[in-house]
Amino acid sequence: MMATDFFNDIPKITEFIGVIDDSNFYPVPEDWVVVVADIFSSTQAIAEGRYKDVNMVGGAVICAVQNATDKREWPFVFGGDGATMLVESSVLPEIEAALVRTRSLARDDFNLELRIGFVSVSDIRSRGADVLVARYETSPGNCFAMFGGGGVELADQLIKSDAQAEHYAVREYTLPGLPDLTGLSCRWEPLPTQKGSILCLLIKPNTASFHDNQIVLSSFLSKLRDVLGSELSQASPVNTQSLQFSWPPKGLASEAKATRADKPYWHRFLEIYVKSFLQWVMERYGLSGGGYDAKVYRDEMRINSDYCKFDDVLRMVLDCTPVQVKKIRKILDLMHAKGELDFGFFETEQALMTCLLFDLESSQHVHFVDGDDGGFCSASLEFKQQLASHE
Repeated sequence: MMATDFFNDIPKITEFIGVIDDSNFYPVPEDWVVVVADIFSSTQAIAEGRYKDVNMVGGAVICAVQNATDKREWPFVFGGDGATMLVESSVLPEIEAALVRTRSLARDDFNLELRIGFVSVSDIRSRGADVLVARYETSPGNCFAMFGGGGVELADQLIKSDAQAEHYAVREYTLPGLPDLTGLSCRWEPLPTQKGSILCLLIKPNTASFHDNQIVLSSFLSKLRDVLGSELSQASPVNTQSLQFSWPPKGLASEAKATRADKPYWHRFLEIYVKSFLQWVMERYGLSGGGYDAKVYRDEMRINSDYCKFDDVLRMVLDCTPVQVKKIRKILDLMHAKGELDFGFFETEQALMTCLLFDLESSQHVHFVDGDDGGFCSASLEFKQQLASHE
């Protein structure tokens, strides 16, 4: 299997439940690199209610890398305040330049500090971990990656370690110009809960092998389905009732800042202002035009959203009733008490969505989901406490 075709060549799975089967995960080529980019100390931004900006910068990381490499379909997982990607080492110069420009954009326009680091797959394997990837296709041509083997988690630790960061983190410097963030969008209103609570979960099994980890995940997901009483898709916060498009969109300023490229901010702001009005009209009356079909797009958004993801940690954003929330908490408490897993748990009233639009006419678009009020970042507080207890 040629490295350049690696991700597109591996067999795809079409149901998220495939995450429990380790045979769906394939070893990443030795000459590939784990790219980690996340917002350093996003606590203040969350306290100021700027988590939409945090999500925007997290989505910008993925968009910048793909645009810098001719829209190559690299494996990625969106983490709320950043992203993790797998790329070939041959394109690192282009990717580093794109991310350095994204870091400057985050600092200058959003007052957020973006941390960037690269760790080679060969380095990770020399340390005893592995980097495995599964290809999850939600609809034809729209894929999300799932990472296993502990290597992505190790890369994250190395980049954030005071002792190791100098070997892996990208040094501080700037480049002229702005990143190409064509396709990045955040025009939809926050997604209000339809059942009572938006539940943000981080779950990490505590076993000695990847195979055993997936057995623990299988056990949890089976219990979760019993609680939900239906498939996971029925708990998605992205649904017909929650999708709301208002004009002007609340995310207009953030999108204008991020995607202005070589245009003045006010020019890009007015451009989105007008385009979003046309989109609002089409959404309101169910019209189509210019490659945009309001009804079809809404249906595709529900399918192409990443409310469930996996990168050695299971990350979920679920719309649940109060009774379901209590039952899920009880399941996690019991499994944690048995030493099977660690978890983070956070409730809020709405979810946030950031969009990446490649080609609407051919239905190529994906949507990144997180909880409001900090979402995954807020859930990570309890998660990190549980992880620290082992140390």
